[in-house]
Amino acid sequence: MYRKNIVLLLIVIPLVLMLGAGCSRHKARPIEISQGEYYEDEEYQKLSKKDREAHCIALAEGLEDLKVRSEEAETELTENKEGIKNFTKELRDAERQYSTLSTQITELTRQKEELEALPKSWVLQYGECLWIVAGYEEIYGDPLKWPRLWRGNKMLVEDPDWVLAGWELKVPRTWPKRHMVVQDEWLAKIAGYWEVYDNYKEWPLLFEANKDRIQDPDLIFPEQELVVPR
Repeated sequence: MYRKNIVLLLIVIPLVLMLGAGCSRHKARPIEISQGEYYEDEEYQKLSKKDREAHCIALAEGLEDLKVRSEEAETELTENKEGIKNFTKELRDAERQYSTLSTQITELTRQKEELEALPKSWVLQYGECLWIVAGYEEIYGDPLKWPRLWRGNKMLVEDPDWVLAGWELKVPRTWPKRHMVVQDEWLAKIAGYWEVYDNYKEWPLLFEANKDRIQDPDLIFPEQELVVPR
């Protein structure tokens, strides 16, 4: 009997000491609700009343934070949708512009190849004159453009009404960036040349570009070299 009491005392006393020291209380593990952490049911049941209340407050605050973030995300989504809509429109406009430019490039490339294939010179045959040569399709396709041939061959052809078979004429193809003044020329006349501006009213362009050598637009001299702005 005495031994049994001793054994009971040995078992009960440590338990009493443990209870008195508070070792039976459950210590909640720290969690971060904002990071998506939460207590399992078993853990929650072991929480003290105070810890449960604190947990509920934290959950409420976390819920409110999620609502705010959700509203912000919805606003951002709406803005992004509008941005995507505008970007899609810009992309389609760019695609149409690219298609148009691509077509133009193809056409200009074709024209360039055709121009490069055209003759750059022409040997006069018997019975030909500047008028006839200018009218050939491979030259200018327009007999009225014969002065272009004359102005491009002034060193060879002094009188446009007098040419000889066997003469080799240059066929100007580019738009001139300079013009050498000859006798009986004035700015309006030069501006009216087909290869210059084809419009005599554009003479102020010549005057403005050559103010360093022309003081009076009504007074220019032979052998003056004028800049032809493009």
